[in-house]
Amino acid sequence: MPQYLMFAENIYNKIKDEELFSHDCIENMNLLMTCIRREIEGTEFKLKYNFIDFVELFSKQLDECKVKIDVSLIPPHNSEGEYILWLAGFIEKITEGGPKPPPPIKKFIPEYMS
Repeated sequence: MPQYLMFAENIYNKIKDEELFSHDCIENMNLLMTCIRREIEGTEFKLKYNFIDFVELFSKQLDECKVKIDVSLIPPHNSEGEYILWLAGFIEKITEGGPKPPPPIKKFIPEYMS
């Protein structure tokens, strides 16, 4: 998760410094996708989806959408800490690659070893 937080913080600061946030959620989400695409370029991460239709995600129920990403709890962009945490989770959901998570601890406990 730390790498996603780093991406999220960099993206948030770039957008905030350039004053690109708007009151249109769909415009903000498309802007975020553009920034995420630029931020992960040249890293081991890649996007799971080439295109996400945010109009569909905001207007239809999740089970009716082609891409299953819940965007119902997006915090306001002026709440910096909360927005960065949400953005890190969003980046984690739409990307793949990166460092592998550690194996479960029970593999190393003798009682579980066969």
